[in-house]
Amino acid sequence: MSARQTYSLAHTARCKLQLAADRPDRNLRFILGHSFTLDNLRLRLAEIETNSTSDDSDSSEDDLAINERRRVSFRTERPSVTRDPGQPSLEGSDSSSDSDEEVFDDEEDEDEGLSLQRFESATAKPPRMIDDDDDDDDDSSSEEDEPTSPTMPSEEELKMITGGEANDELSGLYQHVAGCPCHGHRAPHVSKMWDVPQKPNHEGARVAVVQIAA
Repeated sequence: MSARQTYSLAHTARCKLQLAADRPDRNLRFILGHSFTLDNLRLRLAEIETNSTSDDSDSSEDDLAINERRRVSFRTERPSVTRDPGQPSLEGSDSSSDSDEEVFDDEEDEDEGLSLQRFESATAKPPRMIDDDDDDDDDSSSEEDEPTSPTMPSEEELKMITGGEANDELSGLYQHVAGCPCHGHRAPHVSKMWDVPQKPNHEGARVAVVQIAA
């Protein structure tokens, strides 16, 4: 089964699960069946994506291996220096001994600079007390993070909203969802749709006014 077919089946299973959950006389057996089907399809999609990424990495590694084979390295040999066995190298031995002594002295200086320092354990410190002001701040911040519920318009606001221009974007989104084969032909035909304005900082569901065709 191809990735496109798997995505299509996952979309169908999700739509059926949503429809089964929204029914007032919902059947738990149908809901569980659609849930298991959707989970299996999601696992299949994850496997397809993993295989595609592994194939891409393998192809890139093969390209790197081919490029490495094509590289040519030229090595030059260092010229050998011949020395007269009759002349001992005294200066070289003296310099090497001096360097060894300097390294040894540096190591001794570093060892002398090291010392042990005792730190206070965490158990010896008293526990930190939490102020009530911090709890109040956390509660207020959590309340601010929660999305507010949309406000419903009044009759006068509805007249003003419907008197303006319709929102073609919302109408297109509705037609896209209503045209899904998972929903069948039960979705009503909407001729116009208006977006209800909310507060500037509102986050959450959007409210719209629709005009259903007769």
